[in-house]
Amino acid sequence: MRLRGRHPETLALIAVLAQLSVRALVGGAALIAAPSGRIVGLSPAALGRTPFADYLVPGIVLFAVFGVGSGAVCYGLYAGRERAPAAAAAVGLALLGWLAVEALAGFDRPTLWLNLATAVAAVALATRPAVRGDDRGAPP
Repeated sequence: MRLRGRHPETLALIAVLAQLSVRALVGGAALIAAPSGRIVGLSPAALGRTPFADYLVPGIVLFAVFGVGSGAVCYGLYAGRERAPAAAAAVGLALLGWLAVEALAGFDRPTLWLNLATAVAAVALATRPAVRGDDRGAPP
């Protein structure tokens, strides 16, 4: 069954990446606007085990890679771009790397489990045959 020309697993992957994109755009923008972390309730003390004095650089990475990047991958998936599933898997793997760095730095945020679920879902869905073979020209 196809909805709007896309396989349901592709639509699920788009939803997973879209929620990541929205959260990363909002969170990244908040960290860029207030690098002290006050808007999102982060203490600069949490950066003690990192090379960063404030949250500006992590905010830029969050906004660009997981916000804008995930949004671009969503578009690619919906448009049936050939490399979009690989890009979606790359976003999931990058998010796993981000979480590993957060864990090593000692961060313990409530979003940890949501981000972990998002990363695993992105990688799992991106590698599904239905997603890898989904293109707009395929018959229903």
